[in-house]
Amino acid sequence: MRNLSLRLRSFAAALLVLVVFIPLAAFTLESAFTSSLSESMQQQLRVQSLTLISEFEMSGDEPVMPEQLFNDQLNIPGSGLYAFIKLDERMVWRSLSTLNWQVMPEFVAPEVGKERFDEEYALLEPYFLFAYTAEFDAGGHFVPVSFYILQDKSAYNVEEQGFITTLWRWLSLIALVLLGLLILSLNAALWPINRLIKQIKQAEAGHIQHINQTYPPELEKLKSSINHLLATEQQQRSRYKNSLSDLAHGLKTPLAVLSGNTALPDDAREPINQIDLQIQRQLKRAVAGSSAAWEQAVEITPILRKLVNAMNKVHAQKQLKILHIDSDSSAQFYGDSTDLMELLGNLLDNACKAAEQTVRVDVAAHPRFVQIDVEDDGPGIPKEKRQLLLTRGTRLDSYKEGQGIGMAVVADLVDAYQGTLIIEDSDLGGARISVRFPNMKIPPT
Repeated sequence: MRNLSLRLRSFAAALLVLVVFIPLAAFTLESAFTSSLSESMQQQLRVQSLTLISEFEMSGDEPVMPEQLFNDQLNIPGSGLYAFIKLDERMVWRSLSTLNWQVMPEFVAPEVGKERFDEEYALLEPYFLFAYTAEFDAGGHFVPVSFYILQDKSAYNVEEQGFITTLWRWLSLIALVLLGLLILSLNAALWPINRLIKQIKQAEAGHIQHINQTYPPELEKLKSSINHLLATEQQQRSRYKNSLSDLAHGLKTPLAVLSGNTALPDDAREPINQIDLQIQRQLKRAVAGSSAAWEQAVEITPILRKLVNAMNKVHAQKQLKILHIDSDSSAQFYGDSTDLMELLGNLLDNACKAAEQTVRVDVAAHPRFVQIDVEDDGPGIPKEKRQLLLTRGTRLDSYKEGQGIGMAVVADLVDAYQGTLIIEDSDLGGARISVRFPNMKIPPT
């Protein structure tokens, strides 16, 4: 969940609310409708029972009912509405609507003056049952008489199912409308953030120096912080470069005076030259990657083509075959183009010096990094020397005569851009030196 975007998180949260709300709303409305319909049916059967009681009479000990009842449904066989009367637990009358009934139902009489309503009275089919017990005068004494009304549930079930179908159809339509409104409102809410991201990318590419658009109050503080970071980074870079320039100028003159001193012993010149090389290396290491982390990316392929052409001229006497494989011409290096040119130039120059006939260069962009491979068919690099090349702070001029300083610069540049230097055997027979750089803008160290 922590890797999901804000848009996806907000959409998922809102969708979860809809998924929970719609079924709950449907369940609530369905329960309310069913309860209301059931109460209506109970009231209707209560009226039917009262009508039946009003038509019932006692003649001595014998019950009397008219041949035709006021409610026509009770006079029609199989109408769906049925009535029964029990006297002293004896079935003494049933409506004409039960004419086709072969088996009479068994009823449990409620107490005198009490009623009973059953929503699921099961016979061959489910029925509503309303029962009421009243007392009638039977020649000087009172006898309990129970009245039973049965209502077929088929019409009720059809009406209930129709309501449920209509309810879900409308709730689904409402859910779709709410989902559309949710997407629109979510896009509207995230639009300022998208604009801010777009301007940050423009600043990363070096197209703008600061973010200048107006944003909602919640984002204005972030905008100010980013602008302050950009301004501070530019000021620090400028001061850093000026300080390095002053340092280089201050050290260059004393070393030049010492080198040109004829009275200087010969055995002192080599240490002075080493000091000069070390100063140049450390200055180069400090300057490497000191450009803004917001500068636009550099395409690697054009620089490689220029370097390959240059190496063909520099090492023309060896008649080398330098293969440049464009496996990914869109690969980019996030850093200074001068640093990239010096790094690749040293790798190619070293490979050309070591090669017998063939040098191969390949560039590949991966989701998280870009990799550059430089291979040759030379004698290769012994494993014990590889560790020296990869050990930080170790003198690197033991790789091959005339190539140590170049590899030192390569190692320093790779380290400055938080990259990785890998030395392996090549299928050409020599060494393969691979450099990997993060495929993202990481401020160099």
